[in-house]
Amino acid sequence: MTLPEPSEIERKLGEYLEDVWKCIRCGFCNSVCPTSNTSRSYMSSLTSRGRLILLQAYFSNILGKSLRDEEIQELMEYCFGCRRCIEICPAGVRIPNLIWRVKQLNEKPRYLRKLILAHYGGLLRLFSKFPRSSNLLLHSDLGKILLELAVGISRKIDFPSFNHSLEEWINKRGESNGSRGRLAYFIDVFTNYHEVELGKEIVEFVEKLGYAVVAPPQREAGTLLLEEGLIEEARRVAKENVESLYDTARGGAKILTSSPAAYLALKKDYPELLGDTKSRIVSESTIDIIQLLLNEYEEARIDFDMSSHDRLAYHHSCFTKASGLTKDIRRVLILAGYNLEELDVCCGIGGIWGMNKKHYHISLEIGLDLFNELRRINLPVASQSETCRIQIKNNALVDVRHPFSFIVDRVKIKKE
Repeated sequence: MTLPEPSEIERKLGEYLEDVWKCIRCGFCNSVCPTSNTSRSYMSSLTSRGRLILLQAYFSNILGKSLRDEEIQELMEYCFGCRRCIEICPAGVRIPNLIWRVKQLNEKPRYLRKLILAHYGGLLRLFSKFPRSSNLLLHSDLGKILLELAVGISRKIDFPSFNHSLEEWINKRGESNGSRGRLAYFIDVFTNYHEVELGKEIVEFVEKLGYAVVAPPQREAGTLLLEEGLIEEARRVAKENVESLYDTARGGAKILTSSPAAYLALKKDYPELLGDTKSRIVSESTIDIIQLLLNEYEEARIDFDMSSHDRLAYHHSCFTKASGLTKDIRRVLILAGYNLEELDVCCGIGGIWGMNKKHYHISLEIGLDLFNELRRINLPVASQSETCRIQIKNNALVDVRHPFSFIVDRVKIKKE
């Protein structure tokens, strides 16, 4: 018996087509999906389970609409790839990975947005070459209007300021003598071009631990491309980064990250996209800055000053949970003497999803409980996610920083 040739849509979904049929419609995903719990979610197809039921209906030939249909694609947009559903799904459905591939079918004219997102790392690199001029433009009314027209970013968003790139700063300094080996810093765009001081603080600290830090040629992590359904573009970015980082890892270097998006890309997304030995080796060689601190502590190379027992709010960002880093961050913060108020609530921003004019108000609705609670407890906030920090700062009006920034001054490096 000859099997029928797969349709174009089936080819685009690839192995993830199996996930359509794995769904048992239990609705567990709805309980954790940020967009399934808004005032608009009375429509079942706006929920996580609803999106999967639509796909089952399509492949059962009872939907009566194409997956390319604008209405169907609009419903798929309500998945912004937070990945909270993956952790809770009893059937193991890879919901975000499936939805990204359905988004490939979107035929709505958005050529400029696609073009910009496909090259956004290069554009940010260009803006960082002229930070003063870039900041004047992007923070002006004209700049905000242009950003809204070109990419859909709401003019109400206060876009982060540009600095000269961290990658450039690392390479200009030259490689230090690392008696304990080399660390290749995979930076991603936010720390590379915006929160550059955080990156410098990390580099200088790990050098004190005895490591040499290098910044191999690298592109953005590509997470935004996945979330837009630009799978082939994401695969090209992944291949470029893996090729560069593999050469460094093969020379014995560990790959360092401080961004949960970068960590998740290297550990999980790239091996899934590429499925090759190089991406697996890069994944195995990747370590987050907090994991590095924990390793140093367990090897008795560092200790923590616990003379202060300050209260600190720790926000569990979606990507930190998805990458499995939450427990390590919690442990290191406690070792550093903090009494934690933990908040496992989505802030609603979902990368740039909540920055989009179209989703801006829904994003604020999703994050409202978190903002109110942070205002009530009125504590400094540790959140690993870059965009979560933007959302929290702008809407809860509290001091919010990367966990490393709360830890570094409490680390005591032991002498050999």
